[in-house]
Amino acid sequence: MREENLSPKVLALYEAVRQLMEEEPDIKNLKVSEITNRAGIGKGTAYEYFKNKEEIISSALFYQVDLICSQIRENFNALESFIGRIKYILAYMDDEIMQRDCFIKFVHIMSDNGLISRLLQEKIKNRDTHSCMPEDLLEKIIEEGIQNGEIKENLPRDYMSMTIASKLMVYALYIGRADCGQIAKKEEMHQLICESLIKEFN
Repeated sequence: MREENLSPKVLALYEAVRQLMEEEPDIKNLKVSEITNRAGIGKGTAYEYFKNKEEIISSALFYQVDLICSQIRENFNALESFIGRIKYILAYMDDEIMQRDCFIKFVHIMSDNGLISRLLQEKIKNRDTHSCMPEDLLEKIIEEGIQNGEIKENLPRDYMSMTIASKLMVYALYIGRADCGQIAKKEEMHQLICESLIKEFN
C-alpha cells in the first residue's frame, strides 16, 4: 500500500489513528468523531472512504505496520547474516518507541476475535506484493539464514517464525518496562536472544 496512491484525507485519518493509538490503551474504544476531529476533516467525509470505525482503524493499522516492515526490509539489504538481521530488529525496537508500540497493538488486535481483527486479517490475506507484514520479514530472515548455512532446515518454517516472533514480542514487553539507562543490559539481552535462536535452530 503506497502513500502516493492514497487520498490526502485518508492519510490524515491514518495519521490521526496513529496519534490516538499513543494516547488510548485500547484502540477499539476510539470513536469516529475523535479520529475525524484529530484528522481535521468532517465525520461525513470519513464515511466517503470507509464503512465504519473498524474499517478506518484496521486500514490505518495495516498501513502503519506496512510502513514499518517495509523500512526494515529495505535496511535488510545491507545486512548479510541471520544474526545481523535479528540484532537490527532488536536495535530498531530499542530506538523506535512509537513503532514498537504500534507493533504490540497490532499483535494484540490480531489475537482478538473482534471486527477490527477480522478486517485486518482479511487485509493481510489479500495484500499485494508491494505490502510487507511481520510474517514476510520473518520468512526472509529464515530463508536467507538457511541459504547462508547459519541455521539448519530441520524444523518447520512456521515453528521457526513463531519462535522468533515470540522472542521479539517478549523483548518488546521487556524494554517497555526497562529503565532508559539500561543500555548495556539491553545489549546483553540482544546477545542472549541471538544465542538462544542459533541454539534452537541448529
